[in-house]
Formats: sequence, structure tokens, C-alpha cells
Amino acid sequence: MVPVELVGNALCLDFTNTVNARPVAGRDWLATTKEAVTWADATGHPLEELGDLAEARDFREAVFRVFQPLAHGGQVPQGDLDRILAVYGEGVTRGQLDSHEGNFRLEWSPPRTIQVLVWEVAASAVELLTHGPLDRLGECPSCCWLFLDVSKNRRRRWCSMTTCGSRDKSRRYYAGHS
Repeated sequence: MVPVELVGNALCLDFTNTVNARPVAGRDWLATTKEAVTWADATGHPLEELGDLAEARDFREAVFRVFQPLAHGGQVPQGDLDRILAVYGEGVTRGQLDSHEGNFRLEWSPPRTIQVLVWEVAASAVELLTHGPLDRLGECPSCCWLFLDVSKNRRRRWCSMTTCGSRDKSRRYYAGHS
């Protein structure tokens, strides 16, 4: 099985990256129950029951449409911002604050479903939107994955050097030497 790559540095960005390319995805971690469970386990948000994957995929695209233009300094669609806020609000009303390592965090009662994961993604998106750093958002030019550049020099260009970075460098090298 293909390993799950988590390169976004924020749950909401890794969630948008559950497809390997846009506009035509060759791999979608939310396409089947088995893949969704594998992806959720890899992120540390394991699922006990699933739920509506179509709704999760639809929410994923709304989150992408918010953060993708922000990665380029563009305007955000208000309808998608409203959607994130509505999902977040629903999650807040169904959750509770639990003490965790000296702080509190939003938690939901079992069972852990895809809906709980979507609420966690919405909370991650609201946290990133309200506290940033939005100036460190990036988009891989090869696969369209989104990431938060946490590098010291702020020069991250690709989702990862092991996939798109090395492929792009090789392509440019061979184009210049053929």
C-alpha cells in the first residue's frame, strides 16, 4: 500500500492533500472506507465508525478553495469561509473542552466518526485562519498540495523534496542537458 504523506504541517492542509493532484486525482485517501481509515490513523485521528465520505470530500474542497488562494496572496471565496465557520460552529456545540497537558482542547465523545474528523479539520482551519502564519502558506507547483512553510529560511517550494522536488529538479536538469 502507498504510504500516507503528511507534509502540510496543519491538519486542515493535510486534509486538503488527501488527493494527490488537482484537478484530476490519481489517488484519493477519502475514496473508500479503507483508505479513509488508513489516512486518519496516519494523522493520529483514528476512526471507529465512518459516515458520509462524500460530505467529507466536499468539505475538503471548500477548505482547499480557502487556503489555495491565500497561498498566493489572493482573495478567498466568502461562501467557503462561511462553510468552514458553520462546520466549526457545529463541532463546537457538540464538543467539550477537556484538560490536556496543562491546557484545554476541544474533544468529542465516542464514537470517532468521519464527522468528528471533519470538525477537527474545521477547528484546524479556523486556528490557522485566525492565528496564522498565513504568510507561510505555500502550494507545490507540481501536485498542488498545500503546506505551511516552517523552514527557517522560508524558502520551501515543493510538498517534499523526496517526491515533487527531486522530480522537478531532475526534469530541469535533463531538459538542460539533452
